[in-house]
Amino acid sequence: MAALLYKKHFIIATGYFDQSRELWIPMVDVTWHSATGREFHTMKLSVGCFRTKEQAEMFAVEAAEAWIDARVRAALGLTVPLK
Repeated sequence: MAALLYKKHFIIATGYFDQSRELWIPMVDVTWHSATGREFHTMKLSVGCFRTKEQAEMFAVEAAEAWIDARVRAALGLTVPLK
C-alpha cells in the first residue's frame, strides 16, 4: 500500500490480485477536506493490469495525481496544466 499527501489530498493506493488473470489491478482512494466536511473519490483502474503489486500502486498514484490536478484546475477555472 502507498499513502501520500498531494496538493492537500490524501492518496491511498493499493493493488488487488486478480487470480483468474494472475495480475495486479490498481485501486486508489483520494480524500480531502471541504467546507462541508471530508470528501472522497475511489478509482478502480481496470485499464491497467500489472505483474507486481508495486507497479499497480505506482500506476494508481499517478492516476490519482492526474485526477487531483484536473480537479484543482477546474476549481480554479484553469484550462492549462499546473506545474
